[in-house]
Amino acid sequence: MKKLGVLGIIAGAAFLTAVPLSIEWSQKTAAPTLTLSQADAQTAGMVRRQARRTARTERRAVRRGVAPQ
Repeated sequence: MKKLGVLGIIAGAAFLTAVPLSIEWSQKTAAPTLTLSQADAQTAGMVRRQARRTARTERRAVRRGVAPQ
């Protein structure tokens, strides 16, 4: 029985770590609400990648003696 309890705790901790859940307290009621968050991480990564690509292109243009666009 102890092994099953430890396994349940490990599985519960893994689930809570993997799922982006947040607990928010409501102003109207004193009860907390559980919400599922959705991160937009791809957009931030794409912006950084595009900035690096632009900087790299400008550095290459300067080295070649061509005016950057």
